[in-house]
Amino acid sequence: MDSGNEDDETSFFYYSFRLFSAKISSDGRQVIAGTSRSLNGKARLQVYDVEGKKLLKSVNAHENDINTLAYVDKKSSSLILTGSDDGLCKLWDTRALDTGKPVSIFYGHLSGITYLSSKEDTRYFISNSKDQSIKLWDLRRAKTDERQYHHFGFDYRMEKLSATEIAKIKKAMKANPQDDSISTFFGHQVYVTLIRCRFSPKFNTDQRYIYSGSSDGCVYIYDILTSQLVAKLESGEDKIIRDCAWHPVNQTIVTADFSGNINKWDHFDL
Repeated sequence: MDSGNEDDETSFFYYSFRLFSAKISSDGRQVIAGTSRSLNGKARLQVYDVEGKKLLKSVNAHENDINTLAYVDKKSSSLILTGSDDGLCKLWDTRALDTGKPVSIFYGHLSGITYLSSKEDTRYFISNSKDQSIKLWDLRRAKTDERQYHHFGFDYRMEKLSATEIAKIKKAMKANPQDDSISTFFGHQVYVTLIRCRFSPKFNTDQRYIYSGSSDGCVYIYDILTSQLVAKLESGEDKIIRDCAWHPVNQTIVTADFSGNINKWDHFDL
């Protein structure tokens, strides 16, 4: 195969239409999906009718792939959060998608978003990013205007930021007047895959903590009130932990890593 055909195949892979993220509403009637960046240079937020098996609405939402999305509140399917490789988080109202404009835009990350998680209190959500940070956001502090913002891209699947580069990111964030986030958390590593982050359960922690998997094989737990790392659960293997789940009632965390292991930590480990 000559180089021209290889370029065509690469272009087709990167710019063909693909679904990268999806969620179903609590009533099971609606599916929302985030797409790849297509040939027109935009990634789309799409809303599907499950019973009718049809696309209801589609809007150009981001400049790059939508890696993650979430309902602000599971009890309502109207408000949706999206996170993209363009480094932005956006809030959308499905009742106003025809305008093509988000309700709010959240500036502050310096690289692509890998995951979003809502606290489901209609106020707060968190985002994980390839800039190696988690940010805590207040929905009430968002901006509606489009701005120029700093963004750096690197192939996090193959490359890894040095300690010096991460120190520069931290410095840039502190000096960034456009950062709308409440708090920023560093320590975990976001490489190779789309690492997840979540709020701890309401029943036994009142959602005081944020926890995240990490590419160094650990689980990192941060205190929202102090912005400090309060626990680091080490699996003993340098295997990527992409996702983790905190039991809704018990003090137990379960993780899955890239070596095929499922690990469990109980309250005396936390």
